[in-house]
Amino acid sequence: MKLFGQKWTVWVRDIAIGGVIIAAVLAWQSRDMLATDGSIAIPPTTLMSLDGEPTPLFREGQQTLVYFFAPWCQVCHLSIGNLEYVSSDSIHVVRVALEYADEQAVADFAAEHEINSPILLGDDSLRNMFNVTAFPTYYLVDTDRTILGGSKGYSTAAGLKLRAYLNAH
Repeated sequence: MKLFGQKWTVWVRDIAIGGVIIAAVLAWQSRDMLATDGSIAIPPTTLMSLDGEPTPLFREGQQTLVYFFAPWCQVCHLSIGNLEYVSSDSIHVVRVALEYADEQAVADFAAEHEINSPILLGDDSLRNMFNVTAFPTYYLVDTDRTILGGSKGYSTAAGLKLRAYLNAH
């Protein structure tokens, strides 16, 4: 059987090769991420917001998508707007700045992207706790503060929403 002038097996082969390449890239990106088997529970953590308010990292009874970014990261500039589509009644989205020169750099980043929700200011101890080795890094954390999933690099709004949905169910 020919499909668009080619054998269908060629199409299947090409799709399979593309799928293997995508799976390999995703596996390589997540190689240093925290375990998602429920063995790691993140302790209750409070950080200072960019507004100077102590803010808990997690909300009681809500899953949390923690987005770690750096103001100098170009991929972060492209992806931070996608977080608006994930926030819901069941998923709390937290933006945490790491590797910033000063608070003004974070404030400028927030203003450039018209971020009105709180941005928390992280430090090296938080970076080590979550094993953040690249930006952006995302973790979906369950209501008991165990890691459900994680990702590094750019993610579309649909990709974030799908991951959150799949990890939540």
